[in-house]
Amino acid sequence: MSATPHPDELATGLIRVRADGCIGWLNRSAADMLARSPTALIGAQLADHSTLLSRWMLRTRDSGRSLRAPESRIEASTQTVDAFFQPLGDDVLIELHPVAERVRQRELAERADRAQAMTLLTRRLAHELRNPLAGVRGAAQLISAAETGTRSQEHANMIQREVDRITGLIERFAGGEDQRTGPVNLHRILDEVTELVMAEGYEGLTMVKDFDPSIPELLADGGQLHQAFLNLVRNAAQAGSTQLRMSTRIEHHCALLDQADHHAVRIDIDDNGGGVEPDMQDRLFLPLVSGRSDGSGFGLAIVQQIVRAHGGLVEYLPLPNGSRFRVRLPLIAVGAHADG
Repeated sequence: MSATPHPDELATGLIRVRADGCIGWLNRSAADMLARSPTALIGAQLADHSTLLSRWMLRTRDSGRSLRAPESRIEASTQTVDAFFQPLGDDVLIELHPVAERVRQRELAERADRAQAMTLLTRRLAHELRNPLAGVRGAAQLISAAETGTRSQEHANMIQREVDRITGLIERFAGGEDQRTGPVNLHRILDEVTELVMAEGYEGLTMVKDFDPSIPELLADGGQLHQAFLNLVRNAAQAGSTQLRMSTRIEHHCALLDQADHHAVRIDIDDNGGGVEPDMQDRLFLPLVSGRSDGSGFGLAIVQQIVRAHGGLVEYLPLPNGSRFRVRLPLIAVGAHADG
C-alpha cells in the first residue's frame, strides 16, 4: 500500500484562506506559483499577492458554492492554472492545477491550423496570379525588344526577371515543394531589393546601408530570401518613410534561435514612417492582417513563413520615430555543417 504523498511533494498548489482574507496555510507548489517563500506568505493577505485568486475566493465565500476558474494566469509567476475554489466553513480552499502542457499543445495545434490556412490561401493566390503575371512578362518582352540599349530595356529586363522569380516562388509555395538551397550572398540580395524598391519611385525616399563585410555566403534559398526582404523593404517604403536603413551583423551564440549554440546573422530594416498601431503589433504577421487600407495582408505573413522555414525569427520593434523589422537567420556558411 503506497504512502500518501506529503502536500509539499504535490505539483498541485493548495492554499487555505481564512475568513479575514489571509493565507492560513499553503504548500510549496502554491508558494512557487505566487513567487514567494511559504513563510513570507502565511499570514499575508491573498489580495496582496494575487488579485485574480482573491477575487474568485471572495466570490466563493459570498456564494457558498464551489467555483472553477479554468486557465487562469497567476500574476507573480505568469503560470497558467486551472483554479478550483471550495468553501470550508468560513475558510476557502484553493487548488491550482498547472496546465502549461495543455496550453502549449493547443498553441501548436493553432499554429498548424494557421499554416494550413496559409497554404490554401497561397494555392488560391497562385491560381489567380498565373495569367496576369504572364501578361506582365509578355509586355516587358515587347518593351525590351523595342528599346534595345536603353534604360527602358534594362527596366523591362528587370521586370521579366522579377516575374520569373515570383512565378517560381508562387509555384513552390503552392506545390509545397522543399527549399532550393544553395550559396547565397546576403548583401547582393539586399542590393537587388534596394534597386527594385527605388525603381518603384517612392518620392523622397533614401536608402542607407550598413553591412558587415565579414558575413560569408549562406546556405539558403536565395529566391525565398529575396522575396522576404523585398516584402519588408517595400512595406517600409509604403508606410510613408523618407529614409530606410539596412544593417547586418553577426550575433554569436544567439539564444533566440532553436539551436542556441550556433551563430546568427541579424538583419535590421529601420524606417522613419508612421509605425504600427499598438493594438495591431501582436497580429502583424497573421495572414489577411494589414496596417494599410490597401494592403493585402499577405506580405508579412509570407515573410514569417520564409524566415521560419530557414530556422530563423522575424520580429517587429517600434522605434521612437518609425519601425524596425529584425530578421535573424542561422549562420550556416557554404561548406559548413549545421552543427559545426
